Amino acid sequence: MISSLQKLVGIGSDIGRTHSSSIPFNAALPISVEVLRKIDAMRYRLKIGRKELTTKSHKTLKEGQTYWGNFFEGKGGVLTLSHLYPQPHLFQSEAYFLPLSLEDLFENKNFSYTEFKTFLIEQLSDESLPKSFFQTYTSMLLALNKQVLHLPLLDKGKRVLLQIQMASSYLHFYIAFEHLGPLNGLIEADKLSLFCMYENTFVTLKKENNKMGIPMELTLRQEITPLFDSNDLVLDLKG
Repeated sequence: MISSLQKLVGIGSDIGRTHSSSIPFNAALPISVEVLRKIDAMRYRLKIGRKELTTKSHKTLKEGQTYWGNFFEGKGGVLTLSHLYPQPHLFQSEAYFLPLSLEDLFENKNFSYTEFKTFLIEQLSDESLPKSFFQTYTSMLLALNKQVLHLPLLDKGKRVLLQIQMASSYLHFYIAFEHLGPLNGLIEADKLSLFCMYENTFVTLKKENNKMGIPMELTLRQEITPLFDSNDLVLDLKG
């Protein structure tokens, strides 16, 4: 089941690498939209890719929040944003992502929650650990106390937030990609059930179906939330 998840992460990262980091007019896939400031009741200053622009939004946006959304240029050069959905707080800053691949973390096929918790505590005990990674490993330990593997990874240069809950016969997961938006689903021995929020993501992943190696059932869903985010719990070192 982990190997199927590795394939899915690899597919998402490959798609992200081919997506332009410049301002993507008529973008085929969801983009990241950072709200810099609110100008008046409906106008906002936004950052999209490397560019800043001012546009209207009928939806109330939060300053400092980053959203996924669809973006295109209509008649007369009017820029339109739609289907804006807030990104998890733990997804928004690259500084907190570990330069590791999923393969690095699962070299040992017999994964142990206890051993992983010991690894996290050892990392947190390292006085030379950068402050950003200290916060990362703390979040990972918090999540583990809820039986969630929280893995913020820089895979092939792109942010991937992967969260996993393991059971005896299936694996429940959440993945946030920069250019696919949020996904979640279940992996069983012979089937992948995958949910996404954006129609263009749905179409793109359908085209990659044959690369998964197991049957994939893909469905659109209106809302997809993380298994764990920064507002969850307080750290319980006894857990």
